[in-house]
Amino acid sequence: MNKNHRIFYLDFIRVIAIFLVVFIHVSAIDTTLNVGSGQWQITKTLNYFAHISVPVFFMISGSLLLNSKKTTSLSYTWKKRIPHVAIPFIMWSVISPIVVGIYAHSLSLTNVISSVKTILYQPTSPTLWFMYPLVGIYILSPVIRTFVEHASNEMLIYVTGIWLVTCSLLPSLTVMLPKDYTKILTLSPVANFFLVGGFTGYFILGYLLTKLNVEKTNNLILLVIFLIAGFGGNFISEAVPRIFDSNNGYYVTSIYIPIMSVAAFILLQKWGSKIKSNTTIKTFEFLSPLVFGVYLIHNLLILFIEPWFMNHVAIHGLAATFLRYVVVLVLSIIIIWILNWIPGINYLLTGNSKKRK
Repeated sequence: MNKNHRIFYLDFIRVIAIFLVVFIHVSAIDTTLNVGSGQWQITKTLNYFAHISVPVFFMISGSLLLNSKKTTSLSYTWKKRIPHVAIPFIMWSVISPIVVGIYAHSLSLTNVISSVKTILYQPTSPTLWFMYPLVGIYILSPVIRTFVEHASNEMLIYVTGIWLVTCSLLPSLTVMLPKDYTKILTLSPVANFFLVGGFTGYFILGYLLTKLNVEKTNNLILLVIFLIAGFGGNFISEAVPRIFDSNNGYYVTSIYIPIMSVAAFILLQKWGSKIKSNTTIKTFEFLSPLVFGVYLIHNLLILFIEPWFMNHVAIHGLAATFLRYVVVLVLSIIIIWILNWIPGINYLLTGNSKKRK
């Protein structure tokens, strides 16, 4: 597989992932309305399946950063890589409380400062939680790259296996045990295997998948695994609410999510590798550099678009969900595309420093 082709399928997966992230947040309110109805079941199931997006993002980062020789350079990591994600994160951490203040008619310098001063402890916007493990993994990436560079596939499978058992399987089994027995499978904090919220496992897993011959995997089997894990995980998350872990959003602590995510990643990788349409390729290559910015802005748009649609548009159910979804997604893309054309602003708000061709 040539370099350009490989980059395209990662662009393809990256764009699909941001589409799913936006859907999670747009449909979130619908998972709390008309609970038990048929439309609620469909929305909740779709929302659950969309949760492959966050693991997929970490897997993409792992496949790119851990295959790059530049990652072992501490100078490059701290001068190029970390600022690329940290600066937009800081900027949007300041913008978010300002926008929220405008929305809530409570904007004041005191409120903004109060929100921003605890940025190291908690995000100023709920969706910005993703940046904490991401920045942490970027900081650790030279160390992880040094390890994987000298590790065999057997060793990588061993490491990801430990991560899967300790961070996903045991917590998933624990929450299903009777209350008096929950400590049986709970590891002592002294022996805690969590590293950067447990998302490091996905980072290494993404790299591992570039070393394995996934082309030989059967698509039907992968699809069946994806569907069984998705429907099973959705059912368990409803039947056993305790499976939700606030620190990892059950992206790590539910065994169903990593199983579903790996199957989806391989399927999308194979699908993306077979795309030959020049129009499709150009579309995804156009959207890919906008993904980070879309992630950073979309939730602020939801803040205004969601109540407006609910108050002014006489459409309900799934149709309303998807209508809001399309509007939020399109507006996010347009705004970030415009920002990408403004020198200086493009780097500060999107991490991109060059004009788009």
